[in-house]
Amino acid sequence: MFFLPLAINLILSPSWAAEDAPSEDVVVEGQRERAAAETNASAALTVIPLDGSLPISGEVADALETATGVRIERLGGMAGWSTVSIRGASSRQVAVYMDGVPLNPDGATALNLSELPTTAFERIEVYRGNPPPQFGAAPMGGVVNLITPQQPESLGVSATAADHSTHRVGAFGAKAVQVGSNAIDVWAAVESLGTEGDYEFFQNRSTVFNLFDDSFETRQNNDKSQINLLSRIRTRSRLGTLSVTGGMLTRDEGIPGPASAQSTGTRLDTTRFLTAVNGESDGSWGRSQLSAWLINTHELWDDRGNEVGVGVQHEDRDTRMLGMQTTTDVVVTPTTVAIVAGSVRHDQYTRFNRITETEDAPMERTVWSASPAIRGQLLDERLQLDGTVFVQGIHNDVFGDAALSQVPGAITQSTTDFIAAKPRAGVLVRLSPSTVTKASWGQYLRPPDFTELFGNRGSVIGNPSLLPESSTSADLGFRTTLDGPKVNLVCDIAGFRSDTRNKIVFIQNSQRTVRPINVKGARIQGVEAALTLGVFDAFQSRTSLSHSWTENLSEAAAYAGNQLPGIPNVELSQRTMLTWTNSITVGHTYSLTDGEYWDQTNWYQSAPRHFHSAFARVVPWNTGPELEIETRNLTNQMVEKVERDPLNTEDDAMVLKGIDDFHGYPLPGRTWLLSLRWSA
Repeated sequence: MFFLPLAINLILSPSWAAEDAPSEDVVVEGQRERAAAETNASAALTVIPLDGSLPISGEVADALETATGVRIERLGGMAGWSTVSIRGASSRQVAVYMDGVPLNPDGATALNLSELPTTAFERIEVYRGNPPPQFGAAPMGGVVNLITPQQPESLGVSATAADHSTHRVGAFGAKAVQVGSNAIDVWAAVESLGTEGDYEFFQNRSTVFNLFDDSFETRQNNDKSQINLLSRIRTRSRLGTLSVTGGMLTRDEGIPGPASAQSTGTRLDTTRFLTAVNGESDGSWGRSQLSAWLINTHELWDDRGNEVGVGVQHEDRDTRMLGMQTTTDVVVTPTTVAIVAGSVRHDQYTRFNRITETEDAPMERTVWSASPAIRGQLLDERLQLDGTVFVQGIHNDVFGDAALSQVPGAITQSTTDFIAAKPRAGVLVRLSPSTVTKASWGQYLRPPDFTELFGNRGSVIGNPSLLPESSTSADLGFRTTLDGPKVNLVCDIAGFRSDTRNKIVFIQNSQRTVRPINVKGARIQGVEAALTLGVFDAFQSRTSLSHSWTENLSEAAAYAGNQLPGIPNVELSQRTMLTWTNSITVGHTYSLTDGEYWDQTNWYQSAPRHFHSAFARVVPWNTGPELEIETRNLTNQMVEKVERDPLNTEDDAMVLKGIDDFHGYPLPGRTWLLSLRWSA
């Protein structure tokens, strides 16, 4: 494994004045508390507890997949690359935070969820539109906020063994002490993970008209090894809260390439350090918070065999993101809160070619933002109004072939500097104590990152001609709860629409590579629904359904009116759990994804995916360990019948196609896992 020395890094989990913002005050202990937090937000918000409803071996991606409108894109198998998409947005359009600290600010990267240790978080907040201004961002695709444990005393270990030489071992602990008038707590989580990833998959060699070369093959060069550490120390006093936390990741993996062109030796080693410091104070006037962070990422890409990319490569890539953010909430009146958030960040990307022993000039970008906002409650708190103006400035030393000043609505006309103001608003109407309706509207902007512009990461090739993407989005939703002594029911229904200009999508332009392009006009609209049911403490069920209609608004005749690539029509998730006397738990998960294309012409269609998973957990003693057996892809779905030529109405022949997810990367068949967990 490519391993750099361990570093200690530090963060605070911030809290906010607004009820609809991420907060230590939003304590989620059960279904009733979750429903209350989600009902107080004018944004479409889902709070996902990482509790016993998930299998012990579950990953962050598995938990997110149960949220309405959320889709996880995977490259196959445990610890495989996985990213999050919300309401058809790309993974870079979704901002991921940890305790309010951005992990991919302004879509600077597509965050790999498999790099996050599951034991490090107690819940996840998913904002599907109009995120609170305290985040200091205006992401086009929403916000995912990962919340670390807040308990002052805890201890636990877990271990999982699975097929394909897969293992995951994790431990976490927290301790609190009182020193004079100050309360100090320390928390840490560590996880080790590894897999060979050598599962079988169906291979048609991208020759749908030739059935004689179809076969089942073994995934090659798909091994992964990873160690992740997160830690935090926090002190509380009458003056406020100061917290320092940090993380370290080392990951060594093979890059197998798409199914039709597997590699045998391409490797990627990643080392990442996160350091952050955060302070907060509050009073009758409101709250103020200041945080600073540094994220350093080193990647060693080795494709000297020219197996995955478009040329021989062996290079070091270093990315640094240094940022600072402040938020102040001021109570103007008993029903009005004024919020001012601001941030500044500097990104740097450098690349060293080990073959020619040359280093490219650093690519740098400086970004600042200011977000004045106001929140008011009227009619005895039955009406809540939120308004934000997000002002963003960008300075690029290197951009590409297209200037930011070409974006409509740009305030500046410089070739290297860009300033834009994007408003957004939300409203919540409380029809009764248990029923609310929500609506939001906003404008959003995201410039392409350095990878999209200049990258050459194996099968993904950069495009320096990319323009920034901008969108206008709106949604309208309805939420009601039934909170009884025996039955708890939560129902969510919403409709959404997003019109995007210059949307950046990845299309497959050959058997080996994909490339980002601008779709001049794109429209995504849909409906989503979720039903959560709890009966006593014995039965829990959550069903989420999303149906999307997308349209390519390009003027080109071959693409106009087509469905956008990479966005399925239908996504369904259903999770059920039964518990007997707190000693036996069984659970089942079903997911469906259907109606997805990989190209603008709508010819390369992904096969429908029907996945069943199940687990059974036993607690032999009240204070003893939990033992669990789990199976994923229970029905061993590996192939599906699809149309041979969907563009030819006279060709009604059907062929077998392997189950894949992202640009031809196959997913594994049935997998067995055995896990143990003990906590106190």
